Amino acid sequence: MKKQWRWLVFIVFIACFGISNTMVIADNVGSTENTSLSGSPENKTDNKTSDQNSVSSASSQSDGKNNDEVNNSSTVSSSNSSSASSASSKRSIPKNNILAVSSVNWPKRFATWTQGKRVYEILSRNKYGFMNGVDESADGLHKYVSFNIMAHLSWTSSPKTQFYALYETNGQYHGQIIDRSKVNIVKMESYSYTALWYVSIDLAGISADKVQICIFDDDGSYGFWKSNGVADDKTYPFIISSPIFGWSKIDQSLSDADDKIIYAGQSMDYTNNAPRVSQDNIVKFSNQTLNSKKSIKFNQQTVVNNELKSDYTISTNLSSLENQITGLDQSGNYGISTDLTGVLPSTTQAIKSVQYGGLKSINITPEALAKKTINLKDYTDPKFIAKLQKDLGSNLTYKWFYYDQLGTSMTQANAPGATGVLGQDWLSIDNKSDLGKKIEQQLNSNKDGYLQLKIYSSGKLVTVGNPILIKGESSNFEVPDLIDFGTISTDDVINGSSLESQTSATDVLKVTIPATTEVGWEVTARVPEDGALAKLNGKLNLLGKDITTSPTVLADINKSGESSYDLDAKLIFSGYHGQVDPTKYSEAINWKLEPKITLNASE
Repeated sequence: MKKQWRWLVFIVFIACFGISNTMVIADNVGSTENTSLSGSPENKTDNKTSDQNSVSSASSQSDGKNNDEVNNSSTVSSSNSSSASSASSKRSIPKNNILAVSSVNWPKRFATWTQGKRVYEILSRNKYGFMNGVDESADGLHKYVSFNIMAHLSWTSSPKTQFYALYETNGQYHGQIIDRSKVNIVKMESYSYTALWYVSIDLAGISADKVQICIFDDDGSYGFWKSNGVADDKTYPFIISSPIFGWSKIDQSLSDADDKIIYAGQSMDYTNNAPRVSQDNIVKFSNQTLNSKKSIKFNQQTVVNNELKSDYTISTNLSSLENQITGLDQSGNYGISTDLTGVLPSTTQAIKSVQYGGLKSINITPEALAKKTINLKDYTDPKFIAKLQKDLGSNLTYKWFYYDQLGTSMTQANAPGATGVLGQDWLSIDNKSDLGKKIEQQLNSNKDGYLQLKIYSSGKLVTVGNPILIKGESSNFEVPDLIDFGTISTDDVINGSSLESQTSATDVLKVTIPATTEVGWEVTARVPEDGALAKLNGKLNLLGKDITTSPTVLADINKSGESSYDLDAKLIFSGYHGQVDPTKYSEAINWKLEPKITLNASE
C-alpha cells in the first residue's frame, strides 16, 4: 500500500509540473538574446563511467551565506515548502519513460533558457544555469548531447534531479522524461559552494524538429533555486532549461553561395541551429575530390531568440586544387556540379547544390579543330567571372596551363590569349598555334587533355578554375555490308533493266554527328573505274543518285545526333554489246563521311 501511494503522489507531482510549465512558457515567449557560448572546457569524461555518486558531499547551506554570495536560506525555505507539497523527495527515478510521459501535461511552448554565470571578482556570485557550448556526438546507435552547467558544489548528492526533453515537430509539442541511465554527470571544476558540471545525455530514439533539455531539482540542500532567472515571479521554480536546438530537422544557411557558384580558396560561412559537432564531416561535398580538399573551422556558438546557433567556416583548399585534374568529372555544364550536405549525428540533410569552377568542357573532332577557332569565352560562365571580380578584385590577370596526358606535366599554354586580363582577354585555339597542334595530336591519338585557368591578383595566385576536359569526339556512320540483288538474267543485262535490292529493308545508312562539332558533314559514295558495273555498262543508284567513279554526295548533314536514310538501292543497265559470262559479279562501294568543304568568296 505504501509503495502504491508513492507512485500516485509522483504522478500528481508531474502533472502539476506540466501545468506550471505551460503558464511560465507563455509568459516568456518573445524575449531576444544574442549570447556568445564560446570557450567550452575540454571534455574529461568516459560515457561508460558513472560519476553520479563519486563527488564528496559539502556542508548544508543553513547559514544562508557563502563565498559565491548565494542566498541559501531562501533556497532551503522554498525547497522545503515544495518538498512538503510534493511528498516525493526520496522517490527513485522511474525507468518506464512511456508511463511517465502519459501522466504529464507537457507545455505547448519552449521556455526561455537559463544562462549560468561564473564571476571571479570578490563579493559576487555564480549563477546556476547552462554555460559555454552545447555539443553533439555519436557512438554507434547512441547520440549524445553534452553541455556544461553551473550548479551546487555537491549537486550529484541530490536524489531529486530529473531530466526532461521537450520537443516540437511541425508545431506540435511533446515531451519525454529522460531515464537517468542515459545521463552522465561529471564535475569539471569546484568553486566555493558551486561547481562547473559536465553533462552528457543520450537522445537516441528521439525524432523531432527541435529539442529543449530541462532539468528539475527542488532538493532543499543540493537543488536549484526557486527563482532562477527564467521567471522572477517564481512560477517556473527549480528548473534549468537549455537553449532550443535543432535535431531531426536543421535550419541551415550558407553565405557567399547564394548564386550557387563556389571557387577554389573561397571561404563560406555556414550556420545551423544544431549543437556543435567537432568532426570535419559536419558538411560533405558529393564530389569526393572536392570533399577531400575542404577544411572546416568552428567559430562560435550563440543563442539568438532563445535558439542555439553554431557558426562554422567552410573553405576549399587553393593549394591542393591547383594542378588537380583527376576526380573532377564534368557533366557538360559549367563547373563541377556538387551537392553540399549537412552531416550531424542526429540527421543528414541537403544544404545546397552548387557548381565549382565555372568552366565547361570542350568536346571536338579533329576535323572541326582544323576548320574553326576555339574561343574559351564560349566555355566560361559569365557569372563565374563576375563573382571572382566582386570577391577578389576587378584587376585580375590569368594564365592558361595545358596538361597533355601524352606527356607527364602541366605546362603554360602557348597560344593567342594564353595570358591576359580576366574578363577582357580570351584564349583562342586553332590548329596553327603550338597549343592547337598539341590538342590536334591528342585528338588524333584518341587521348584526353586538360586546360586549367589560374587567376592572379598583383602576381599572387588567388584561385583556379575547374579543369577543362578536352575530349575528342568522332562522327561515325553505318552502311550495309552487302546489298543483294539476287540472280540477274542475261536478258536483263543485255536488253537493259532496273532492278531493286532484295534486301531493301536492311539497306539503311545511319550517321551520328557529335553535338559540339559545329561544322557540316557529307556522306559520299563512289565505285572503282575498273569495277564490274563499268564492264557491264551498268550503274548503281542510291538515294535516287547514280554512283559513279567520282564521289557522289548522298547525304548533306547540318544537325547533330543520329540520322537514318533508306538507300532505296537499284541496279540500272543500259544494254550490253558483248559476251556475258555466266558468273557472279560484285562491286565495291567506297563510302566516306567528312566535313563539308566550304570555300571562301575569294577562293
